Amino acid sequence: MDRLEILCFAGTYGLALAVELARVAVRNPLRWYAGVGLTALAWLVQTAYLVNRAWTSGTALPVTTPFESVMVLSWVVALIALYLMARWPRQVAVGFFTLPLVLGLIAGAAWFVPRAEAGREWDGATAFWGTVHGVFLLAGAVCASLAFAAGLMYMAQMRMLKSKSIKRHGFSLPSLEQSERVNRGAVVAAFPLLTVGLLIGAALSVAEMRKGASLAVPWNDPKVLSALGMWLVFAVLLHARFRPSMRGRSVMMLTIAAFAFLVFTWVGVEALRLPTAHGPARTARAGGGP
Repeated sequence: MDRLEILCFAGTYGLALAVELARVAVRNPLRWYAGVGLTALAWLVQTAYLVNRAWTSGTALPVTTPFESVMVLSWVVALIALYLMARWPRQVAVGFFTLPLVLGLIAGAAWFVPRAEAGREWDGATAFWGTVHGVFLLAGAVCASLAFAAGLMYMAQMRMLKSKSIKRHGFSLPSLEQSERVNRGAVVAAFPLLTVGLLIGAALSVAEMRKGASLAVPWNDPKVLSALGMWLVFAVLLHARFRPSMRGRSVMMLTIAAFAFLVFTWVGVEALRLPTAHGPARTARAGGGP
């Protein structure tokens, strides 16, 4: 049943993406309404899914498991995509870059990330700070996703300008200045959010180690090492953002690399089935997950 619910809103996002791609051949103004309407419908269905999951688990915000965190991340990115699609000029192909990102996050969560948090019962202060840890990382991931989408739009617009092929297409992209502005703001916001989230996680792990609890995550854990690598790449990216000599394409390539590290940290470790003490047990996959 869980898979069917996910398929409902994922399939609707897929239809919205198909409508966005059709703008290359279809110039009818109704196409824009169809794309925005399908995206809004998919977002509402996903909202109902997350609300129901929070209700059944008894939590105010469904971010207690890696699966829920990635699902909420895709939900927020979809909301941002819907906002940009409605706010920016209709000929701007925002959905080309945001909807595949949403679908990729949903697919990654559905196929590679465990659903349940078996064997990890948090309570008291640990539960509170664990939630804060997750919320900060989630907010940082949202900003990183926005920076990634802006980087892709920047690269695509630069390629179109160089090939002088803009007028041959039935759509346009944000200007290089607009994409760079969005990327800069998102990167500047993402770094401190990710930093605070990782510091809280490290403090929780140290506290659990001192108590000898089973919740402690060793420093050589694949999740910890990949998170450290992600933070270092974001630190280099933030530094590059304030160096005039590295602006433009170089920064956008760094943004794509930083986002790749983030995806590997959240989904890649599970997809490769690397042994990690962070997150739920491998056998605890509710809803018939693979």
